[in-house]
Amino acid sequence: MKKFFIYTFLYAFGIFLSSVFYSTEYGNAFFLVLTAMGLLYNIAIIFDTNVLARKWKFLSAGFVGVFTCFMIFNGGIIPLLYVKELNFLKANAFQSYLEYGYLFKYTVVTAIANIAFWIGYAVKLGDYLFAFYYEGLGYKKLLQGRIGILFPKVLIVLGIGLNLVLFYNGAYGRSIVEPLEVSGFVRYLVNFSTYIEKIALIGYFILALHYFRSGKHTIWFYTTLIIQILFALLSGSRGGIIFLFIVTALPYYYVNRKFTKKLYLLGALTVFVAFTIASEIKVFTQNLNRNVSVSEYVDSYMEFRESSNEELNQRIYSEIYYRFMRRLNTVAQGSIAVEYKDEHGVDSDDPDFFSDLVFSPVFAVIPRSMVLPPFPSWGEWFRLKILKQSDSYSSSTTFGMIAYFYLTANWPFVLIGLFFYGVVLRFCNNLLLLGTDSSFLIYLAVLSAVGYISANVPTSYVSFFRFAIFLPVFFFIITNLFNRIRL
Repeated sequence: MKKFFIYTFLYAFGIFLSSVFYSTEYGNAFFLVLTAMGLLYNIAIIFDTNVLARKWKFLSAGFVGVFTCFMIFNGGIIPLLYVKELNFLKANAFQSYLEYGYLFKYTVVTAIANIAFWIGYAVKLGDYLFAFYYEGLGYKKLLQGRIGILFPKVLIVLGIGLNLVLFYNGAYGRSIVEPLEVSGFVRYLVNFSTYIEKIALIGYFILALHYFRSGKHTIWFYTTLIIQILFALLSGSRGGIIFLFIVTALPYYYVNRKFTKKLYLLGALTVFVAFTIASEIKVFTQNLNRNVSVSEYVDSYMEFRESSNEELNQRIYSEIYYRFMRRLNTVAQGSIAVEYKDEHGVDSDDPDFFSDLVFSPVFAVIPRSMVLPPFPSWGEWFRLKILKQSDSYSSSTTFGMIAYFYLTANWPFVLIGLFFYGVVLRFCNNLLLLGTDSSFLIYLAVLSAVGYISANVPTSYVSFFRFAIFLPVFFFIITNLFNRIRL
């Protein structure tokens, strides 16, 4: 731990010096230097300290959390690449909203949040909480189960069937209907559509574990993969296709302890498809008639593609490098959110950031929809209220987890929130280290909730608590039931 404290002290001292000598005239240089310092700090902690466990280091919750939050979306390598003439503002699509003072301030907030995160992860409070969860609450038995092959196949068939029901009722992916717009069984499905859409993916993931271990079930594996690719594209979301690659690559890494050149190439291809074809479909679904069949969907898309070729070239393919970088970066949006908080404050008609966050453990057990309206769309609020963009279409602009905590209660909640985030990821990592199929599955479920958090902090923690509390019980009962069936 000695090296950890040395690197943390040096980084904190660098933040202090940058803040003392900051000059607006050289604002871009100060921003880039402080960003580079944060990148070097995280690289040093990852590779030259023992804060992260050596076993499955690059699959660990700590690595995933710091990589996504502090090395990609809120700092690190992306802002250093997202420049024109070595200037961040010149490249940025939000440059009309930005000025260097708040850009630098947000970078300082992020840097201190980064330190708070690593301290929360390093103090091992998450280990103690996991020990109580594992031994004290009796989850030990639930996390030791073996998962047979029948269970994932049933999940795949069930999940694909339910996804088709959601799709035909206009409730799959981005063209989602509200629960009150439908009735009966479909309303129930819509209420839980976020989870239902993942049923087949969970089955596919378990099937992938079996496939990479034994080389068996090839037809099942590739057929399911093709169907999941189609659903990922139909969802109208870039994240769907990227997430599908992740749930394919992770079982391979877990079994083989390595990534191959082929996987790296597939990863690059996946990102390309996500930011081209999937982006086209995202634009298409913004004005899609919800109740359409698959054939009507395809026909409508082809007509849209033909009639909107020039618009798509402008929105998607023009300067695709900078558009790609913009999607991987929330520094600009976070800076704008910090400025809004400092200059205007949070109004009574803005989302209740504090209550939504504090009561997230309660909403994990008692669905919020039973007592209160659904969680607001924080990204939609940010786009309409702060960016003042058109309300003629539905879209969300994320501003990041750090800005969410700052909007909640300024600096104190940033420190508390990121310290707790480190504790939560340390807790999650213990599931990985158990090394069983069941624990690995639960680990990925909780990591899907909190491995990267954008602006939807309360909903991410609701999912985390639900997965950690209820999912082991559910999988223990179901897998034991299926393991007894002999076909």
